[in-house]
Amino acid sequence: MDLWDALDLDATAGGPPVVAIVGGGGKTALLYRLGRDAEARGLRAVLAGTTRFTAEARGRMPPIVGADDAALPPLVEAALRSSPVVVASSGTEPQGRLASISVETAEVFAAFDGLGLLALEADGSKMLPFKAPAEGEPVVTPSATHVVTVVGADAIDCPLDERHVHRPERIRALAGPANPADLATCSVELITAVLAHPDGGRKHVGGRRFAVLVNKADLAPSRARDLALVLRDAGIERVVIASLRDEAETVRELLT
Repeated sequence: MDLWDALDLDATAGGPPVVAIVGGGGKTALLYRLGRDAEARGLRAVLAGTTRFTAEARGRMPPIVGADDAALPPLVEAALRSSPVVVASSGTEPQGRLASISVETAEVFAAFDGLGLLALEADGSKMLPFKAPAEGEPVVTPSATHVVTVVGADAIDCPLDERHVHRPERIRALAGPANPADLATCSVELITAVLAHPDGGRKHVGGRRFAVLVNKADLAPSRARDLALVLRDAGIERVVIASLRDEAETVRELLT
């Protein structure tokens, strides 16, 4: 099973899957991996962000089309005629990051004739494995069919502080009242409470298909599975245990 099937991306009604990728611990890796999965299926894909994002670290970047939002759609549509996967950006940011596109531009992309996938990074995490969304996050487009929240297995039992997670105070608030000692580390139960919360991992999901992807399972297989089981028991409809850096065996298990 590949990620496409694990995330049930064929379950759309009359249009391409539009995937909002949120959370921490592997959003960018998932973005580009979904592009490769789409290409392997003979589909055309647009990859972008409704927040700023980064280039593929492994040097296998698809062509990047950069322009202001008004000019992007025709340029991206033209680029798709010569490349099955195109990365769209409204410019560059400091440290070489790619600038976000507007929700309106994403909606134009979603309506492209013959498009097979639109995948969007929809929030930021400062490259940390676990986060809680801020007031204006995530930026999920109206056309989104799927929301995938990513969490890194390396977050399990790490200290609940700014060095290890993004927005620890917001995480504590979403985790609910507890003994202060229980809010010092990222236990499986605390992570689950945040990811299952309607203002946490499920924020702006609405009626869309929702999954949690537990990444970096190769680093801690048993702990990754422990987290996945608790997430499923908490009512998460689809939990994928994965190692996004393992091209040969990315999906380790699917819990539904």
